[in-house]
Amino acid sequence: MATYRINTKNYSDVDYVVGVYHRVSHIERALHHHCERYFNENYRGMFFIGKEYKDEIFHESFIKLWENIRDRKIYAEDGLLYGKNGKSFTSTLTTYFMAIARLKYLEWAREHRKFLNTEDEDKVCKTMDLELYKDILYDESDNRVLEIIADCISHMSERCNQILTMFYYEEKTLDDIMMELPTFDSKNALKTAKYKCMETLRMSAKSIYQQYLNS
Repeated sequence: MATYRINTKNYSDVDYVVGVYHRVSHIERALHHHCERYFNENYRGMFFIGKEYKDEIFHESFIKLWENIRDRKIYAEDGLLYGKNGKSFTSTLTTYFMAIARLKYLEWAREHRKFLNTEDEDKVCKTMDLELYKDILYDESDNRVLEIIADCISHMSERCNQILTMFYYEEKTLDDIMMELPTFDSKNALKTAKYKCMETLRMSAKSIYQQYLNS
């Protein structure tokens, strides 16, 4: 039986995008391996599912990434990456890919809640806060959404910046955050603060995104 070796060489994000767009098979395989390895190393902090559904989410997310490159919603020019309307692409491909995977997971969770146990349902509720991003901002073809969210968080108060960064970007639990921010005397107080920060973020991001759509 013939055996096939996967090219595990790492390329730059620009090389991946150019290679996939021109259908260079070994770079397509390399990007698939690159995303799969990153996904397998990081999905446990955000997805609460078994291997069967984990693989399904990865597969659907990778196809979406591949389609965005094919359709030049992400493209390379003069050694740089760009997204919609020629805007500079500021995230990495793996970060962009995981953002797609997060939303694919939310779609899955809404349809498969019966497969989750009580503890995992509580964890899903944490992740479901990201529905705010989807309902207000999300366009799977538009990397600008991620840029707006990151920019809004960076301009929030120091406390909101800390809470949201730890919770969503560093994937820390509320217990972990309380250990790093000991000024909170209870988990409920931290939950309330996080909710208020999310409301502020939602209002700011919605306003900026509307301006972006009308520009």
